[in-house]
Amino acid sequence: MTRKSMVAVGRSNGRTSGGGMVSLRRRRPFQLMVLRRLRELKKIVPATSRRGSGGRGGGGADVDTLLRRAAEYICALEVKVAVLRKLSAIYGA
Repeated sequence: MTRKSMVAVGRSNGRTSGGGMVSLRRRRPFQLMVLRRLRELKKIVPATSRRGSGGRGGGGADVDTLLRRAAEYICALEVKVAVLRKLSAIYGA
């Protein structure tokens, strides 16, 4: 069974604006908001070295992969905070 993605990137509905992409102005406000937030999340979450994408945020990662990477990144940050708190308690900073 395949799942339909809420965000269709690069698909055309016949309403294109030069570059082949559907104009963002013609999309529903909710979908536009989701796309903006996904773009920002892609900038924040670093690309993992095992995927070999090279830059920050990855290349054409789909939404599921991006959200999975964000969850892994949050877990890694929580571990770092815990370690820093322990070190701070040990050394009395």
